[in-house]
Amino acid sequence: MRKKFLTNSNINYGASFNKKRKTIEFKLASYGAQNVVLCVFKNPMGDIPFFEIEMEKEENLFKVSVPIKKLLKKRNVFYYGYRIFGANFKKQQGYFAGSDIGFVSKLNEEGDRYNPNKLAYDPYSLELSHLHSSVSTNLEPFRSGEKNYLSDNSKIAPKSVFKIIKEQKIYKTTERSLKDEIIGEVHLKDLTRLLKMKEKGTYKGAAKFVKEIKKTGVTMVEFLPLQEFDSNIDNGNHWGYMPLNYFAIKKSYSTNKNPMEALYEFRNLINEFHKNDIKVCMDVVYNHTGEGRTFGDNEDAALFSYALIDNNSYYKLAQNAHYTNHSGCGNDLNTLNKTTENLILESLKFWINQGVDAFRFDLAVCLMDISRSGYAMYDKQGGILKNLKENLEKSGHKILEPDEKGDGVHLIAEPWMCSGANNYQLGNFPSYFAEWNDVTRDTIRAISIRPENVNPKAMRNVIEGQPNKFSGKLRSINYVCSHDGFSLFDMNNYDAPNPETKGGFRGEMCSSYKGDITEQDNEIRKQILTLMVSYGVPMLQFGDIFLHTKEGNNNSYNLDNKINRINYKLDKRKKDLSNYIKELIKFRKENKIFTDINYNKKISYYYPNGLNISEYDDSYWKNNRSNIICFKINGEEFNYYVAISKDKNPIKIILPKNVEDKKWHLIADTKENYINQKGKIFSGEYYELKPLTACIFMEKGVKKLWN
Repeated sequence: MRKKFLTNSNINYGASFNKKRKTIEFKLASYGAQNVVLCVFKNPMGDIPFFEIEMEKEENLFKVSVPIKKLLKKRNVFYYGYRIFGANFKKQQGYFAGSDIGFVSKLNEEGDRYNPNKLAYDPYSLELSHLHSSVSTNLEPFRSGEKNYLSDNSKIAPKSVFKIIKEQKIYKTTERSLKDEIIGEVHLKDLTRLLKMKEKGTYKGAAKFVKEIKKTGVTMVEFLPLQEFDSNIDNGNHWGYMPLNYFAIKKSYSTNKNPMEALYEFRNLINEFHKNDIKVCMDVVYNHTGEGRTFGDNEDAALFSYALIDNNSYYKLAQNAHYTNHSGCGNDLNTLNKTTENLILESLKFWINQGVDAFRFDLAVCLMDISRSGYAMYDKQGGILKNLKENLEKSGHKILEPDEKGDGVHLIAEPWMCSGANNYQLGNFPSYFAEWNDVTRDTIRAISIRPENVNPKAMRNVIEGQPNKFSGKLRSINYVCSHDGFSLFDMNNYDAPNPETKGGFRGEMCSSYKGDITEQDNEIRKQILTLMVSYGVPMLQFGDIFLHTKEGNNNSYNLDNKINRINYKLDKRKKDLSNYIKELIKFRKENKIFTDINYNKKISYYYPNGLNISEYDDSYWKNNRSNIICFKINGEEFNYYVAISKDKNPIKIILPKNVEDKKWHLIADTKENYINQKGKIFSGEYYELKPLTACIFMEKGVKKLWN
């Protein structure tokens, strides 16, 4: 185990103890602010601060040091926020909260939105006292329009929480490279919400469920966003992709609602996962904030924190000081600005210190955008990515390559964003990033659902980890389904999104076998088999291991109900499919050749008649009517032969001749619902693949097999 000194002094900005712990230092960065007043309250709904002081300005930094006794006397917690003045709303004598004294404009040409009537919470605080929707469903007290601009919202505004944080020990997991992981993507609340336990839907509930997760074979859990968000604004965002604070853990997932208890419970969850040798990946959203989208036009934006502190630094502004929107969420973070860059870097460091093992960057192409206007420009070494690894490693946090093993952190990119030319950048991130591979996703789906659109070359690229995109290096996160779309079960059972469910909908490839249960189940098994024999890092929605259904909804971002909650009570059909998937995961973990970094150098391809296929046979590789791919992988101990058919008719395959006293053993057949790690001996001149079937064979000695 490693001991981390997890106190408020770990962060360079916000509120922290000085070295001698006699004072609390407050630091706030803003390039455009002229005056900042610190307001400290005894309780979350206090409108009159018990302590108030103007902060000193040094270039772009505002700071003040306050004796601990003044803030923590007879209490162990306080709440604070900032009133901020700038060029569009100047600090003048006589100003009082709720007045227009000093007002110039709501929004000037430079993009300033300073408004001291709106209390701003600290972007570096480790907890928010409450959420905006808990006091106002329409957010009127936070809006900047004519009706609300001058109203003082300090009584109900969320405030930053300061409490002395206890030290905790963080346990380490086994040092593994990313290539050895099986990733399970899951929403923390939905993981246990339907279980019969007191702590369901919480960090404690997830910690109690960890042994069941381990039974599935998953070695890394990728949680949908856990940084504080408000799920009740912007038409709801249950998944969490509208962040409010990058240092605060989601408070509502804690069983204990007292100040800072959520962070303790999250650390205990980390420890419980690590004790069971399961790593934790956080989905982080550094492309926009929850301060932007819903809030009407630009003249009536809601002001929470970042826009009040330094709108022009934190956000990218285009014409008329309007926000750019390449994220599709209303306000793009300005990662070219040092203030924002520091926020992201410090946030990553903080979560690494809590024991987080990996990060998945939502809409990561936004981090590659080096433009300063509404027109996107991309550079894989530009913006914050230019020095990301270097800056993190300067602080002692090792960033690992995907195939590298050690005490460090792995980074994963979602290689697209919602708008802008060339907004899909698969393969263009720095080498230390693994990337969600949508090309592999779509190809695996098409092999089953749209076979006429797929040729063997595309199938080969899946098997070899898209070497054309990643230069043969291990960087591909392979998946069939994620939170963004159908569940695995629904994709193969619905031929269109179900309009009767509430939520969003998107066009997406789905079943061609509606009503044909036998074929649907074969397709599910084949998709997961293809995933598990392909080079790269396999990822599944955790619910897909249990054939979770969202009743045909394929964009359930705003639904906090049974649509997203995983149901572990399975009928016989789903139980059989679930066991098959678990066995394929087990097969992948126990047969390391499928994770070998030299995988593509040990592979050879065959025609159904058993002859080798030339690499230059374009009549086969590029022909959509070539309906099968067969390949052999030579391992140090065992050889493997895999056949994946997209033919709607049976195909006879001849396996390569055995060497010495070895025999081919059938390990899996998706159409026959057969999987057995030991396998059964194949004898005969050929093996007949049923229509649209996939099979795995293992070559090993007969005696050794049964010993």
